[in-house]
Amino acid sequence: MSILSELKKRGGPRVRILAETPDRSSSGGETVKLALHPSRSHPITDHFEVARLFVRSGIPKRTAMKVLAELAAGKISYVEAPAVQDYSRLVQYLSSQGVAAYRVVRRKVNVSALRKRLGMSQEAFAGRYGLDVATVQNWEQGRTTPDGPAATLLQVIDRDPEKVAELMTDAR
Repeated sequence: MSILSELKKRGGPRVRILAETPDRSSSGGETVKLALHPSRSHPITDHFEVARLFVRSGIPKRTAMKVLAELAAGKISYVEAPAVQDYSRLVQYLSSQGVAAYRVVRRKVNVSALRKRLGMSQEAFAGRYGLDVATVQNWEQGRTTPDGPAATLLQVIDRDPEKVAELMTDAR
């Protein structure tokens, strides 16, 4: 039985989660990027309530249904919830429903400190990781700030520079 048919069975032909609106009272909540892991030993017990919680957290209805389907299939799902009122309560409730929730965090990386820790010049660092030397110089001198994919790449380099360098080469 699919998630949608289970929800329709429990909620009637007009599933109530479709009428839910995000709870944006007072503070509006915080935007949280989540990695959701299904529990193998404890399957989701109440799909209906989990879907409602997702929608109240600002996740669009279709996305909430997609996330539930991925979790039910045993897959890890990633989602952005723009109206989370109480992150710790959200994590606790999802855990009680058989879903482990982790915040996806992008840390700022001090490029100069990372490069120096690796014992590399700006040119060597840029070459090794496929970056422009001018970009590295701009980051280090504070003229620009790495964002998007560049920030993610720097975070991964900071965590495992040798593995990134290995993956960047064409040694097949």
